[in-house]
Amino acid sequence: MRRSSYLIQRLDPPRSGVDALRLDNPFTFGGGYKNGGLSDEAMDLLRDIFAFDYMGAAEFEFGEVPKALQQIARKGEEGQLAAWAFEILYSQVAKPSRDEANPPAPRSKATVYVLCPLEWIDEAEERITALAGKNPPRTKEWVGLAEVLRPDVGEYQRTTRGWLEIDNGYLFFTDREMWVKTARLFGVEVD
Repeated sequence: MRRSSYLIQRLDPPRSGVDALRLDNPFTFGGGYKNGGLSDEAMDLLRDIFAFDYMGAAEFEFGEVPKALQQIARKGEEGQLAAWAFEILYSQVAKPSRDEANPPAPRSKATVYVLCPLEWIDEAEERITALAGKNPPRTKEWVGLAEVLRPDVGEYQRTTRGWLEIDNGYLFFTDREMWVKTARLFGVEVD
């Protein structure tokens, strides 16, 4: 990979029910470009797969998201994308800040689903594992992977189930269905 993973866009499950009727949140990309620079056609393709979470920073609002997705699309057209799953041991995942309220992990490991260029498989796993860890690398905005892998038992549960790493162009998910649909969109079949 070329750069550190500094810009990571959070992805939520697609909106459903009444929320789906409203289509996209007009404030998802703040005061930046409409749809963060994505065309209406691109949003139509993505809308049934995931929804973009508001990141609160201009770096996500002025065209970096479409650049990363275009980079992934080019790799897919070249047949250079890999889709796979790997497991992270719960012993490697940071515990929520309210640890006393955190029940024991129901499993000894969590599954993460990845779509990235073939040559970055090992590096992507290392970076994703680090993002879930006790001392994650510095990112522009909160990633929340550890909190999704090891949810708190409080009233507020995170909806994030996927992430777009913008600096190098790869995606990872904790939701298998979102991953399968995304992989297929970029020309990679998974079973």
